[in-house]
Amino acid sequence: MTDKNHMPNKHNDTQRTRQTGLVISYFGNSVAVEAADGQVFQCYLRRNQNLPVVGDRVLWEAEKEEGGRITAIEPRRSLLARGDDRGKMKPLAANIDHLIVVMSPAPVFSDYLIDRYMVAAELLSIRPVLLLNKADLLDEAGWAEAERALQVYRDIPCPVFMTSAVTGDGLQALSDYLKNTFSVLLGPSGVGKSSIISALTQEKIRTTEVSSKGAGKHTTTATRFYHLPGGGGLIDSPGVRNFNLWPVSNAEILQGFREFAPYTSGCKFRDCQHLVEPGCKLIEAAAENKISSQRFNNYKALIDNAKAQN
Repeated sequence: MTDKNHMPNKHNDTQRTRQTGLVISYFGNSVAVEAADGQVFQCYLRRNQNLPVVGDRVLWEAEKEEGGRITAIEPRRSLLARGDDRGKMKPLAANIDHLIVVMSPAPVFSDYLIDRYMVAAELLSIRPVLLLNKADLLDEAGWAEAERALQVYRDIPCPVFMTSAVTGDGLQALSDYLKNTFSVLLGPSGVGKSSIISALTQEKIRTTEVSSKGAGKHTTTATRFYHLPGGGGLIDSPGVRNFNLWPVSNAEILQGFREFAPYTSGCKFRDCQHLVEPGCKLIEAAAENKISSQRFNNYKALIDNAKAQN
């Protein structure tokens, strides 16, 4: 008679196998991990373990046929985060090459929100990219206005794309640019992030309809990684209408406006904050249109907002 305490366990060999995987989504106390062969497993976290985010490479051990447990997070080359309600940094995605700021035409288009994203990208060493979607909605006058608004960012320089997920215009150029890289799409709800990913990956993105001023629109229900057919991937995240920076200094905000760098020395005062001081070279550059006055105003507004939060 076989002792129950010594019965063979068909999962013993599996339990001892540690393998690498890619976190493609998360659900509370568990994450979906894609193994090297493309299979997806639901993996749970150990108590008091650092939380992985979408885009993380992890080590995990299978504990049963359809799931397992995370044992470690591999070193990250980058981590995208935003400020939460308590002023702490909340991780959003890992190992990102590009932060793609997605906007749609006015009244949704917000240069102030764009600049907040771009400051975050600069401080986190992630390359910012600006994408204006729903270009098919623009008439001739609207197109000219959009081009003027986007030129401010081309001049930095920052890569800029105009696309339409409806007509397909601009999508091939965007796909070519993103090939073999990991990118995350951020922007207000309803600008078409999920539609762009669907068009580029040919995957149906799960969304839910929400209401805004009586008009229905769709928003993503969970952060998730999607593979690009030519290599690389895109991360879709729930719409962030107000992307908050974590507590940052004036110097860090200034660092986020990299085209300002040539004009931040030689001011009249050594401790110049580049806000209202006489003899400020940055103020002079804005007045002489050497830098964008719009970007300079957003720089000052971000410093005011940071002071209010501290």
